[in-house]
Amino acid sequence: MRLRIRHKEGIATLTTLTEQSTLLDLHNAIASEIKAPVARLELKFGYPPKLLTINESTAGSTLASLGVKDGEQILTSEKPEGSPTTYAFGSITTTTTTSTPAPVPITTTATVAVTPATSAFGANGSGSSFGAFGSRPVVQASQPQQTTASSSSLSAFQAAAARPTTNAFGGPSTVDTSYTPQAVTAPTATSVTKGGIESVRIRDQGLLVLREVEDDNSCLFNAIAYTLDPSMKNNVQGLRQIVTKTIDANPDAYPDVVLGRPRKDYCEWIKKENSWGGAIELAIFSDHYKIEIDSIDVSTTRVDRFGEGQYSQRALVMYSGIHYDAVALTPSLDIPPECDQTQFDTSSEDILTAGIQLASKLKQAHKYTDLATFTLRCSVCQIGLKGEKDAQQHAQSTMHTSFEEYL
Repeated sequence: MRLRIRHKEGIATLTTLTEQSTLLDLHNAIASEIKAPVARLELKFGYPPKLLTINESTAGSTLASLGVKDGEQILTSEKPEGSPTTYAFGSITTTTTTSTPAPVPITTTATVAVTPATSAFGANGSGSSFGAFGSRPVVQASQPQQTTASSSSLSAFQAAAARPTTNAFGGPSTVDTSYTPQAVTAPTATSVTKGGIESVRIRDQGLLVLREVEDDNSCLFNAIAYTLDPSMKNNVQGLRQIVTKTIDANPDAYPDVVLGRPRKDYCEWIKKENSWGGAIELAIFSDHYKIEIDSIDVSTTRVDRFGEGQYSQRALVMYSGIHYDAVALTPSLDIPPECDQTQFDTSSEDILTAGIQLASKLKQAHKYTDLATFTLRCSVCQIGLKGEKDAQQHAQSTMHTSFEEYL
């Protein structure tokens, strides 16, 4: 049985456990390998990541009975020191149950490896490929850089409109960018259709790259599928339903004033395939997938952090004014996107710092849209519009939601 163990220092691959190994075996093996206190270790797996709670009744459960399969990726985090424990751990000794009558003590070994994915979903309309999360490797990380990051909280998202928002969340990011990752531009690859692959090198971790998704009015949903849930790659409507179900179930959190229109109307509107997602949807996906989502604005390099301080993992998306793209870490530009890492430990700011550097690189190349001055045409009635404000007013008054940019 092969398990990828993701932790704050990178990845380890465990090959000594079997499907009949227990949850206690797994905790002890991982704690021994990554030098973590076993009593504070939390393990998660699956989509969305679910906690493997260990207690007196579950410690002896086999990995097979818990749904942990060969090739699974296990996410690790440490509870704060002094946190209550759910199980009285003994010494860290990993055992594997075999066909012999008694367990045989073994020594857990691990190797750090980056290997191509064993399965993939293929390419989408823009050429970006989606791989199964369990098959994406995590590049070994260096010691986290001591930086700080902050941005405005979601409490101000009452100002968010139904389409992508750029200025509803306050001032610029305060992420310390004293460490400047090395910028790299590579020739066009088959998985990207527009220009070269924009990337920034992060020390010895690899390259943070922009993965362009299809520009089809569902770009935010495509970016979320790429970074958080590849199983939704061909099911954008399923992601839209997550939004509507959340709004329906939480009327106090999503009243008419927040949505900018009656709740029922908003839910009907966001179900349409040509309706754009924005801040409201990012907040919902952060809560649904239990992960911090950091949206980086190319024009200002501001970071809007959804779920900030609530989760141990983060994902990045890049916003260029009227379009969202995914952001991923790759060991090399010639490795297929199926091997991308798209979720990162929040304990290190290296990834976020590099994301801001990547946004700066895109800004210097003028790869963004100035929302105050850009010109749009309504695809329904062909009326010309100027700027985001005109487009929003037109959409709200006519319910037309399909626009195209023109010069």
